[in-house]
Amino acid sequence: MKTDLEKLGLEPEMEIVETYRFLMEEISDPRVRNWFLMSSPLPVALTLLAYLGFVLYFGPRFMERRSPYSLHRFMVAYNIFVAISSGVIFYGLLTSGFTTNISLGCEPVDFSYSPEPLNMARWVWWLLLLKIVELGDTVVFILRKKYNQASFLHIYHHVATVMLSWIACKYAPDSICDNGCAHGAIADAIMRAGPETTCLHLHVQRCSDILHVLGLLQKIILQKEVAVKM
Repeated sequence: MKTDLEKLGLEPEMEIVETYRFLMEEISDPRVRNWFLMSSPLPVALTLLAYLGFVLYFGPRFMERRSPYSLHRFMVAYNIFVAISSGVIFYGLLTSGFTTNISLGCEPVDFSYSPEPLNMARWVWWLLLLKIVELGDTVVFILRKKYNQASFLHIYHHVATVMLSWIACKYAPDSICDNGCAHGAIADAIMRAGPETTCLHLHVQRCSDILHVLGLLQKIILQKEVAVKM
């Protein structure tokens, strides 16, 4: 019996191409398509692969016969930069809709070029860039030989937040998933204020990861509803 693809005259390779085009063009936010890192998932995927390769293999091997680096001044400057950046992004997300007209429930994503929705998309994009910078947390742990701090949860969290930030910016930069972005930003700002707040940071970041996933599900459901109506 012929498969559905054969009946339609399509090859499996064509289905993959069409699926990729559907994901990258038809249901994505056209406003962010030409922004840095947003045209394709490949640059972010390669960045995460390089990160995992370094922290899991190349970094420990490089440090195997070396003394741990201090990096004290760098860490102070780095934490101050991330704390300030997280606070600015948190404020930007709040003033781009959450304190004006965006509810905490499910609602259609606004893809218009109106000031508030466009600003929200820009702030989510800035958050993505900051999350990529924050991969440096684990790099510092490796260079200081603090391997116990580079735990599975730590590495998973950094990889997940980069991926989910990219997805949020690509598909729904004006929805409940950005509530997760806001939580993540303020959690980082608090965490950098002192090591005693690390437990609070981990708790809030788990909540922000869940909100990111809920936002993605919201986007998928809304797209299906639109497709059915058409």
